[in-house]
Amino acid sequence: MKKLIVALFASVTLAAGAWAQETASEPTLQRTETRTISPVLFSLQGDDTIDIIGLRLSAWGKCQNLTGVDLAIGGEAMNAYGVQLALVRNKVVDTAGALQIAIGANSAGTLAGAQIGLLNTAIVAKGVQLGFINSTSDVRGFQIGLLNSTESIYGYQIGLINVIKGSKVPFFPIINFMFSAD
Repeated sequence: MKKLIVALFASVTLAAGAWAQETASEPTLQRTETRTISPVLFSLQGDDTIDIIGLRLSAWGKCQNLTGVDLAIGGEAMNAYGVQLALVRNKVVDTAGALQIAIGANSAGTLAGAQIGLLNTAIVAKGVQLGFINSTSDVRGFQIGLLNSTESIYGYQIGLINVIKGSKVPFFPIINFMFSAD
């Protein structure tokens, strides 16, 4: 009986090993990223596998994480902490703990800081938006511009057209405010 159990165990072990080796040789769909940390980056286009801690000077820069100063015609990062200065556009996909200044547009997923430009957009903004058009889903701070729009706000809007969609007074010119508990 012992020989039968040992033989069965050995067969199962060999079969499992062969199956694991066959599975391991199949190509996987997972992408392995190698990240480079750069203190100063000069580029025309950038690379979204680079983390920058320092200064980025680029025409149309791209990087994964930026901590420091970004000077570009257009800059893009997954996360940015510091200052982004651009002629055309600053874009942060996820979190911006930054001052974004652009002649054109600034956008961020979650902004903790300030946006100054013609068009400023964020999903959540904690800070100040200063521009001709400011748009968010949720603001904790100020919006100052010709057109200010948000779903909810804990703060003030100052401008010609001020829209707070979740307010009892959804539109009010010159100044609008709401201090919701949400």
